[in-house]
Amino acid sequence: MKKGLFCICLFLCCNNIQSQGVIDTVSYRFVYDVQARVFENSTRMTTDVHCLDIGEKGISHYYSSWQLSRIHILDSVFQIGGSVQDYERVRHEQGVEPSNFMYFIFKNYPQKGLQTIDYASMELFQYQEPMGQDWELVEGDTIILEHPCQKAVCHYHGKTWTAFYAMDIPISEGPWKLCGLPGLILRAYDSDGGFIFNCIEVHQNVGEQISMIESKRRKLKPDQVHKLVELIDKDPDQYNAAQGHYSKTTIIDKNGRERPFVLPKPAYYEHYSTE
Repeated sequence: MKKGLFCICLFLCCNNIQSQGVIDTVSYRFVYDVQARVFENSTRMTTDVHCLDIGEKGISHYYSSWQLSRIHILDSVFQIGGSVQDYERVRHEQGVEPSNFMYFIFKNYPQKGLQTIDYASMELFQYQEPMGQDWELVEGDTIILEHPCQKAVCHYHGKTWTAFYAMDIPISEGPWKLCGLPGLILRAYDSDGGFIFNCIEVHQNVGEQISMIESKRRKLKPDQVHKLVELIDKDPDQYNAAQGHYSKTTIIDKNGRERPFVLPKPAYYEHYSTE
């Protein structure tokens, strides 16, 4: 996504970010190194750092630490009347990298067995759905961070996932939406090799708060959110026009000519249309 458009997306979703609702206190934090494909027909992978926070009440929060930092920086800069250029300067000064991960996932919230997803795009979307996958325990083992791990496979929202879970960490959780095994998932990847999660750090007694941004949300069903996200990725101008905001996103080529701004189709973690 073009930098200016990306900053607009962040600005739209981070209004009133300083006002947050605390829903739990972090007991454990698991940090994952994430490799993710950017576009569907590309082999290019991006690196990100994600966190899985486990709360004392059993609520968990999964997010990109880079994405959350970028939103906080953007909000802080805009609160004092700063510009996109000021935001970029502060981001570089603090060493915060770009992130394409737009999910904020809260599991066991608002009740056990249910997950709430905030998806930050041109609007802040939210949807809820049941937690978990139907896993098949298969032969295979490895050692991750000195923890013996067993192998499992599942089919979920159009993709096949392989996971390695540590039974000596008896927390039925994992990266992204993956969970439901008899131990914490320390490594997971999809069959296409487009998304890879590797746990690299474990922290106990963190003590920070699990909070939800108290900002305006558009609450829809899961498939509705993902259809809108795909529309935004394909043609943000069309989406803006449907909301009554008319714009034309263009770029200038090397010959100085203006042409439409078109991105290749992004790679998605899931596809509800294949269900």
